[in-house]
Parts: sequence; structure tokens; C-alpha cells
Amino acid sequence: MLIDIDRLIARARDDFEFKRETRYLNGTIALSMDGEKAVLDFADGKLTGVGSGTSSGHHRIEVGGTAEQWSQLLMDKPVPFYQCIQSAAVRHGMTISATDETFAYLPALNRLTTLMRDVRNGRA
Repeated sequence: MLIDIDRLIARARDDFEFKRETRYLNGTIALSMDGEKAVLDFADGKLTGVGSGTSSGHHRIEVGGTAEQWSQLLMDKPVPFYQCIQSAAVRHGMTISATDETFAYLPALNRLTTLMRDVRNGRA
């Protein structure tokens, strides 16, 4: 991944807004880049760590892209249509799952993107 996942986890666990937006999430958010995957595990809204996912292996929410797409998304000041994962998926070919959970947790994904930018750009 393009970021330090341990720093991201620490930052996310301490972030009020992210915790509020994930408060009911049970399952996983999978972030993939060029075949590499980081899976964030949640139980009753709490980020429990990075793992392989739920016991069924089903990821509730999946987001993916190339290293270049992630680099653009995580820029300190991203260009238009790279401000959020949704617009990057629509305009630039990043992938985002079409599950009910994805749409229910879009605010969490947006906050996660901000936290990832902070980690990537040395603010965390």
C-alpha cells in the first residue's frame, strides 16, 4: 500500500468522526491496489484491526485501484474527480463495491480517505 497501514489504524481508532460513521459496521472494508489488499475488520462499529476479513471471507465494502489512481486520490490537494473514492470510481476507473453497506457507509469512506491523505502526507 502507499501508506503506513499501522499509522492509519491508529489514526482511525482515535478519530471521532470516523468512529461515528462506522458505529454500526460489522464486517470489513477491503482496500486493494494492484493485487495487494489491506482488510480493515469491524465488529459492532469498532475497528478491530487488519486481517483477512470475516469468517466467511466476504468483504462488505471493497475499494480498489492502481498505484497511480491511489496516488492521485491521496494527494494533499487532489485534482477534480479525485476528491473522493466515488468520483474517482465514476470518472477515473477506481472500483467501489455496489453493496448496501457501501452506500450506507459512504461518509465513513470519505473520512477514511481524508485519514489516508493525512497519513500519506505526513499529518498523522
